[in-house]
Amino acid sequence: MAKKRKIKKSVLVAISIVAFFIIYGLAFYAGTYLDNKDKPKVESKEDEEIDNRPLMKQLSSKKKIYMSNEEVENIKVDEIYWDEVKYELTKFSKVRKSDKFTPIYTGYSDDGVRFSTDLNLFRIYTVNEEVYYKIPVSEKTRFEKILSGSIYTSFDFVKKYKTWKNVSVSYNDQKKTIHKWKYDDLAYKMSSKRIVGKIQPEKNKERSKYNFTIDIQGDNYTLKIETMGKDYVKISSDKGEAYYEVSIALYEYLREEIFKLPVDSDDSE
Repeated sequence: MAKKRKIKKSVLVAISIVAFFIIYGLAFYAGTYLDNKDKPKVESKEDEEIDNRPLMKQLSSKKKIYMSNEEVENIKVDEIYWDEVKYELTKFSKVRKSDKFTPIYTGYSDDGVRFSTDLNLFRIYTVNEEVYYKIPVSEKTRFEKILSGSIYTSFDFVKKYKTWKNVSVSYNDQKKTIHKWKYDDLAYKMSSKRIVGKIQPEKNKERSKYNFTIDIQGDNYTLKIETMGKDYVKISSDKGEAYYEVSIALYEYLREEIFKLPVDSDDSE
């Protein structure tokens, strides 16, 4: 019977090393594939859509705008006010960059287009570009009124209870103070649906048995919020006024929790 040929030890070692690297390579490839197969494709800069429109057109196309001044920051501007701002922008004329520019109002869109103004010039800029526009002298007063109104009668501004100093609520000849530890409760009940005209809210106020007035004194500002039935409020300040359709939670909170009044027949509608 022929003897079995013995495989040299050095050959076995070489085969083992080769097998190890083959198995390791396959395992590494499989792991990398499984790790990346569910990840979304990352687009390169060449794949990104670049907006080459003039900055004024880019800004005018935005929907979500936030504004700040020296007193408050990042107030969401309601659409009606932003439409008024955009109308004013059409009256501005492009000029060269100015070294004398100290902004009073600043703002930004949710995707990186920013702007600022000292009420003489209007600046629009991104990380790559900036342009300046001259504000006509005849438009300065109106433009400032729109900008300040968009901040101080915004529902987003009204709800910033950490800036409140004193708050009281009135109903007929009754007046009650809201204590600071209840500010967040009151603010939580304030939920805006949309900004509206004055006709329907004023009609609702006339028909409603209960109407309440909230007076807020804050950091360098005062506000008045008047309920107009269950569904509307009027916000007034020295900067302007605005009407909103709101959640009935605010009306119910004032009636039930603050003044403990009985249910009106209209409340069940």
